[in-house]
Amino acid sequence: MRKLAELIMRGRSQAILVVFIATMLPMMYWISAAAVGLVTLRRGPSDGAGLLAWSLLPAGAWGLVGDPTPAMVILGTYVLAVILRRTVSWGYTLAVLIPVGVLAGIALEQMLHEVLGQLVEVVQELLAQSQATMPGAELGADGWYQLFAGGLSAAHAAMMLASLVLARWWQSVLYNPGGFREEFHRLRLSPSLALSVMAVLVLGPQFGLVMVHWLPLLILPLVFAGLALVHGSVAKRKVGGTWLVMFYMTVVVLGPYLITMLVLLAVIDSLVDIRRRIPAKT
Repeated sequence: MRKLAELIMRGRSQAILVVFIATMLPMMYWISAAAVGLVTLRRGPSDGAGLLAWSLLPAGAWGLVGDPTPAMVILGTYVLAVILRRTVSWGYTLAVLIPVGVLAGIALEQMLHEVLGQLVEVVQELLAQSQATMPGAELGADGWYQLFAGGLSAAHAAMMLASLVLARWWQSVLYNPGGFREEFHRLRLSPSLALSVMAVLVLGPQFGLVMVHWLPLLILPLVFAGLALVHGSVAKRKVGGTWLVMFYMTVVVLGPYLITMLVLLAVIDSLVDIRRRIPAKT
């Protein structure tokens, strides 16, 4: 991956070649998004916008055949990279991720309305054919539609964030070794953002199915901040990477429960700075 980052930063022609080919290939648009993010972070929004324009040519072709994902992810990553470059704040960037994800979700819902409707029909047919009661049977057609649409929004926002993380890591490897690791380990959300999201989550049931739609997107910044807290705490205690491997294995097994824990830890950390209270291992 370092070699690819070096190729992207070698010159404008090389960067254009990478993003054009990566966007043309199926499921490789994330490399293009990360490349746009890297150039934006290092050289500024102007150079990033030039590379973005080239990447949107093949991404637009994908959109014409019914797949808007490459264009959405690349464009969203560019916006987040501009914010991160100007603020040098992951907390602020994660706050911006929410409205970016909302806008992407609204656009995707408009473009993929028929596809979402077909998914709902398939699920309803499966529920009707099932003799046993299946989880989610009480949601109804509208509930399933909101669930799928919300999941789509959150998935695209997560891909934007992952591409930005890769871009920042590339920048760190090339120009500031260890910088991304230090940034990630220090990451904390502002109390205003964490408490605002938490308040929406608590009051969510009063908003009905609308909450089902936006819940996955809203918890994404909190989950990311929770992961940063885990990594930062493990590094401060110097307990080794084995603990992180065990943690991610537990996430796979106990997904929803661990995600809830990460959300709560992120909120608490925004208020009391848990890492500061953890004694460093000497």
